[in-house]
Amino acid sequence: MLSNIEVKKQMEQGNIVIQNLSRNALQKPNSVDIRLGNVLYTYDYAVLDSKMGAAYREEVINDRPNNLHKVIIPETGLLLQPHKVYLARTVEEVEAHGFVPVLHGKVAMSLLGVSIEHNSGYKYDGFSGPMLLSIVATKPTIIYPDLRIANLSFFESLGPSDDMQSVNGISYGTYDVGMLSGPEIVERMAGDNPDIVIDDQSKIVINPNSVNLTLNNVIGVYSDPILDIKKKNAIKNMEINDGMWLYPDEVYLGRTNEWTETRNLVPMMSGRSSLGRNGLHVHCSAGMGSVGFKGYWHLGIRPTKPIWVVRDLKCCQIYYYTLEGEIEREYHGYMQNLPGEELGSQMHRILEKKN
Repeated sequence: MLSNIEVKKQMEQGNIVIQNLSRNALQKPNSVDIRLGNVLYTYDYAVLDSKMGAAYREEVINDRPNNLHKVIIPETGLLLQPHKVYLARTVEEVEAHGFVPVLHGKVAMSLLGVSIEHNSGYKYDGFSGPMLLSIVATKPTIIYPDLRIANLSFFESLGPSDDMQSVNGISYGTYDVGMLSGPEIVERMAGDNPDIVIDDQSKIVINPNSVNLTLNNVIGVYSDPILDIKKKNAIKNMEINDGMWLYPDEVYLGRTNEWTETRNLVPMMSGRSSLGRNGLHVHCSAGMGSVGFKGYWHLGIRPTKPIWVVRDLKCCQIYYYTLEGEIEREYHGYMQNLPGEELGSQMHRILEKKN
């Protein structure tokens, strides 16, 4: 994954073009802030036809709604209705040559139960245009225009390897960059100044290319019936103890037992497939971390069906990408060193700083 300095270099060379870029959009070590603007598109009917997918896409890209309904987000805010799909395009338009643009949602929105389920977050070498989004809220949630809605990162598009190896008669290329294997993760955790720190390793499991982390005993839920991203919404905490039921139409706020620190690598988090097969989402499309991140991994947990969970559940997995290029400084955002008892979204603090 490219560092912010490397993204700037590639922009100077014309390999990466980002139009309508906002001020300070490149201040994070390995991603670019991308905005929503003030336009959404919704469906006017309850049953969707998958054959119309290409038509819906063109209506959003060209701002010519026919089957869709156009909605303007006013300065006073727009109430997102739960489980309703809102389509949008980013203010920024992206063009990449030799690199693959990748879009992830923001953890501050994930912790409000708002998923930014982008239409294919991984694009392709040669992509050109705005990034398309589909936005779904778990609870009634007020959003505002010009919202920094997602993080954009770039991966180098690798061609044929110069270093080929043969295994069982099949040739494979080898590369100096990519995702760390399990043994490499163990290696990076060793020594006096490791790149990866996991404070309590008693419950973790190291997989072929990731590490399973576990769920803390305290779970929070928002007690306000309507969430407002500009406010610190009230939270009620509960304890899992011997186990507890999680129910649909609710976003549960959790964190990992483990405190992690990452240097010289980009940490990423995703749910586990075993939980996904049971309809449990442990984050809302916001799994990308930053170089230098220190803290617990905070989770916006959403069940599809009522589900029983237990304490110390192996709830998510973290994995690591190598970084290409230098960084100006490591991550220093609102999730850095966040106390364990602070489970809610930090979006209100981000917007207060912006204003």
